[in-house]
Amino acid sequence: MAQSRIAVNDDYEHPDNLEYILESVLMPSEDSLDFIQLKNEYNSVILQQCQCEGSCSSNERCSHGGAYRYCPDGKELVQRQTKEKGSIPIMECNAFCDCRPDFCTNRLVQHGPRANLEVFNSTTYKSKGVRTKVNIPCGAFICEYAGEILTISEAKRRLAINEKLGLMNYVLVLNEYTETDDCREEKRQVTIVDPSQRGNIGRYINHSCEPNCQIAAVRIDCPIPKICIFAARNILAQEELSFHYGGEDHHVEDQASDSKPCLCAADSCAGVMPYTAII
Repeated sequence: MAQSRIAVNDDYEHPDNLEYILESVLMPSEDSLDFIQLKNEYNSVILQQCQCEGSCSSNERCSHGGAYRYCPDGKELVQRQTKEKGSIPIMECNAFCDCRPDFCTNRLVQHGPRANLEVFNSTTYKSKGVRTKVNIPCGAFICEYAGEILTISEAKRRLAINEKLGLMNYVLVLNEYTETDDCREEKRQVTIVDPSQRGNIGRYINHSCEPNCQIAAVRIDCPIPKICIFAARNILAQEELSFHYGGEDHHVEDQASDSKPCLCAADSCAGVMPYTAII
């Protein structure tokens, strides 16, 4: 299983009676072509390796590096900020790379979520939420949004059940777009994660129309990316963490007629939760 070769440090537990997992896992087996394709991707390995002898600190020196830098106080690696809208895909070094893990500055997500997070009862959302006990610098890694990796058909099935039974929806859809060789159209890769049955601390982070966190695709040794949460700005101790469930575009068009009300209380609140659209 490609995503289990790297040791992950994660001491958090679920306050609910759910199966806690350290990182995203494949959904239960089913007899479909979509699942076979997803399983093959999940068990595939990225063989591209860096040949660095040093710290993998830049794109010029490392075929993988350049996405992280040290924050001004030099205490931790953070996501490098770009002027472009959204975040760039991140490729971390892995066990196949020549660099030394103890010196490499391109290994962050693979070490697991940050410390000093806590699940608490949020008065804003009237549900559980996640807050930080200490200040977090902009660009710092929070945690993976871990859960079961789903096929599109299984995601649609679960969303229909959630809607019919009025259950909380945790399904998150990550769309990545890359231009084809002829630049005439964009190629889309869809990653769908559901932590409703199996997940980690990321499932308790609430939605906000003005979030202090953002998501990014991070690959380590598998073609299927990890959906990772990073600080979008400096976050103060005791502040609740949030990200926009609709992704970086923050669109509110095409909402379902029965969308649930948003409780984020932000000045620019859309009034309803983002609609999970799966094409």
